[in-house]
Amino acid sequence: MSQIIKTKAFVLSKLDFGDTSKIANFYTEDLGRISGIIKGARSPKSKIGKTVDLLNYVDLVLYKKEGRDIQIITQADLIEYYPNIKSDLEKLKYASAVIELLLRLTVENDQHRRLFIGVEKILQRMEDETTQPILLFSMFIKFFLEEIGYGLETDKCSLCQKSLLNSGNVSYNHEHGLMCKSCSENHLVLFEFSMELFNKMVCLSQRNSKCSYKENELIEIITFFERVLIYHIDEFQGIKSLKIY
Repeated sequence: MSQIIKTKAFVLSKLDFGDTSKIANFYTEDLGRISGIIKGARSPKSKIGKTVDLLNYVDLVLYKKEGRDIQIITQADLIEYYPNIKSDLEKLKYASAVIELLLRLTVENDQHRRLFIGVEKILQRMEDETTQPILLFSMFIKFFLEEIGYGLETDKCSLCQKSLLNSGNVSYNHEHGLMCKSCSENHLVLFEFSMELFNKMVCLSQRNSKCSYKENELIEIITFFERVLIYHIDEFQGIKSLKIY
């Protein structure tokens, strides 16, 4: 069965196809991640070819057919192109990391509206605010892990069930998750948080948080979340965007 669908989308990637067309990857509000062909997009006169550019937020119209891997994109209207992000190397670095996570770690044709809204909000904050981009990305990657099923229980020790707050250093391994100082003495430790750093990691999810962060603390938190993803997802070797810029 075929149908015409209109949906909002973020452009994740694009590449030339044939003499006149392009194939692009999108993260959409209603369909999740999809691939689509844009016929004639390489023509200098093509409006849609210019609109479908990396990181742009667009209104898509597509001709969707069940069982077809690449859908046909018939229209794209620009919602936001994030000029402040694209003109600021630091903002672009972390916005690109958001896009990379969607492209590499989301499931094709799997709608996830809460994740879509989260992407919409974090990119708009990067565009509009003076908040450190690395802090906004730290908030996003924690949210992203939770939304794709790899969130961590931060309230209590995974082994003894005692509260982790104010329990001394907090340790982690892939088998057990987060452990209190006492339980970790008898298990392999892959990552150890000071109590201060652990509380700051938890603070990333809290609205109106008054936590303050040093850049090296945020780098350490992001590195931790990367390790969790690398362990759980085959072939994922880390976030390339953070190393390129």
